[in-house]
Amino acid sequence: MPKLLFYAGTVCCFAVALTSGALAFVSLPATAGTWWSIAIALLAGLAIAALFLRMAALLAARNLFAALMAVLFVAAATASLAGLLLLQWRMTAGDLRVAEVHFAELMAVAFFVSLSLLSLRPYFKIQASRLLSALVLLPLPLFLLVLAQQTFAGVFLAVMALLFFSIAVHCIRHRHLFLEMTNLRELLDPRGDHRGIGGVAFDS
Repeated sequence: MPKLLFYAGTVCCFAVALTSGALAFVSLPATAGTWWSIAIALLAGLAIAALFLRMAALLAARNLFAALMAVLFVAAATASLAGLLLLQWRMTAGDLRVAEVHFAELMAVAFFVSLSLLSLRPYFKIQASRLLSALVLLPLPLFLLVLAQQTFAGVFLAVMALLFFSIAVHCIRHRHLFLEMTNLRELLDPRGDHRGIGGVAFDS
């Protein structure tokens, strides 16, 4: 994984954590934003998606199904984010008729991000702390509570802020897993004992 992309993704995780923490204490109106803020949000989403895909790649040698689900959910979350930002761009152009669709698209992004974090739980169980592996279980049930009662949105955002902050700290502490090349042929070679490679694919 390129260093620039890794550090950009880590910084964006910190930014998402700060933004989610701030929004947890305010209402969430459908705002249009500006074209440059929309572009920054899209680039930030792509950088964070790259981190999640790297985690999925590290998980693949141990749990291929979970890795595949992570790739699918991350792709769906990124596509939903692109759709959300497209709606915001239309609102910037003066088309306020898409406000209700904007909210539905926002819920779609939250849903797929929750599923992405849940699908990566096997990775966090191996490589991260027990707290982080337990926290990734919370977004999906909290999202369902938000659908039933929007007053839980603040709790959902607070949990997401804590999660993204913890993920950013995890990436910095284990940056060698993201920056070093992964030799999948060695991981899958049955002729040798590669349990220690990367500290992720196999138990030590």
